Amino acid sequence: MMNPRLLSCFLLPFLATALTAAEPGEWVDLFNGKNLDGWTQRGGVAKYTVEDGVIVGTTVPKTPNSFLCTDKNYANFILEVEYKVDPTLNCGVQIRSNSLPDYKNGQVHGYQVEIDPSDRGWSGGIYDEGRRGWLDDLSDNPAARHAFKQNDWNHYRIEAIGDRIRTFVNGVPAADLKDDMTATGFIALQVHGIGNREETLKVLYRNVRIQDLGETTGYRTPDPAPYTHEGPLVKEGAAFRKLAGDFKFTEGPALSPDGKIYFSDIPNERIHLHDPATGATTVYREPSGKANGLFFTPAGSLIACEGGARRLTRTDFAGQVTTLAESFEGKKLNSPNDVVPDGHGGFYFSDPRYGNSDDREIDVEAVYYIDKGGKLTQVAADLAKPNGVITSPDGSILYIADPGAETIFAYDIEGPGKIANKREFAPVGSDGMTADKLGNVYVTWKGDVIAFSPAGKEVLRLTPPEGPANCLLAGKTLYVTARTGFYAIDLEVEGVR
Repeated sequence: MMNPRLLSCFLLPFLATALTAAEPGEWVDLFNGKNLDGWTQRGGVAKYTVEDGVIVGTTVPKTPNSFLCTDKNYANFILEVEYKVDPTLNCGVQIRSNSLPDYKNGQVHGYQVEIDPSDRGWSGGIYDEGRRGWLDDLSDNPAARHAFKQNDWNHYRIEAIGDRIRTFVNGVPAADLKDDMTATGFIALQVHGIGNREETLKVLYRNVRIQDLGETTGYRTPDPAPYTHEGPLVKEGAAFRKLAGDFKFTEGPALSPDGKIYFSDIPNERIHLHDPATGATTVYREPSGKANGLFFTPAGSLIACEGGARRLTRTDFAGQVTTLAESFEGKKLNSPNDVVPDGHGGFYFSDPRYGNSDDREIDVEAVYYIDKGGKLTQVAADLAKPNGVITSPDGSILYIADPGAETIFAYDIEGPGKIANKREFAPVGSDGMTADKLGNVYVTWKGDVIAFSPAGKEVLRLTPPEGPANCLLAGKTLYVTARTGFYAIDLEVEGVR
């Protein structure tokens, strides 16, 4: 049975500020917009200033984590805060935290709601600062990981009521923790230490307000309902529509944080972007290294399998391209084909070889895992020709399509880069795959798009105007890259994010 906490991946939209009953008291501003009255700095010596009604935290080299702490302690409360952070600086909002003389010489410790602008995307997760480490990360909650907005203001709602702490990132449910170690403490705005780095990095906080619930434990946002759907998967009367054409071979559709769809035209060495709002399709990058599979991280970075260049790359929000992997044990990769993030800051990618093999250096066609630190591991080397890769909505299963064996295999993900219990999932191969919030897996095979339930039962078959190579379910729109064209059809179910 799925852990109930994982249901946060499949939530119906709801208003995060709605309460189950009339809230006692009024919202109180913790920051007056003018100065830092009511706050005390602890820990490191990062700089806290007030500029244009905003608290600005600025890093200082060679100092530990710094905390701007409320002078008052709080037990049960609802806290709201907005923040904007440098893309290379993680920070956090402390709640129910303390600084006690008899605990590590006064080190600030307690629950921290993480601010994480990295590719991992754990903003809104709960970390126990100075004590136990991670208590509730977001590795199993892609909706929350992708709710964070890079280089923009983000909104947190934090509910600490009794032994339950819940967080919301821009209205999306994130962490849901039950823990009774600490019942009361101050609130603090963190500036993380940066070691010996000399950069001047900033985090901005504004609109910090609280509703003090005192001793009550009966007020909180209603628990959201799980995502469900009954009936046909395709919208009644829906048909494929052509969004763009005149390509050579389209592949790798990916959803960007701003809602645009990126896809590859492999032989022409281009990555295109399609804007659903305007219907326009333009060139994003040329040359592309004959990029194939694409995927966006919560940080807004584009991960690309550059099959022609035989490397896996990352293009950050500023357009800077870096190589993540290009060789294994000193030998050049075959031709990276498809990629999927794992929720821990790492990526699984397939590395088959199609066409000429004269320059091939690795004998096997395998699936690899690269962790957030850059370590590359070969995780599946017993496949004929691995191609499409995707994870289940809760990140617990890795699906690998093997067209060479005409089979899609499923593996349990037991940890970052650790897969086990290989088993047959569906009796087809696939070039690319996508998934919906129900856990159905959509594959492309021999001219059709086929959807399989989590149990491996076929539940949908569609035939696009051209043979499909890959597909992406974004919202309720299924995008299909098919030879020379780029197509879409409307469904009744939603993509994972």
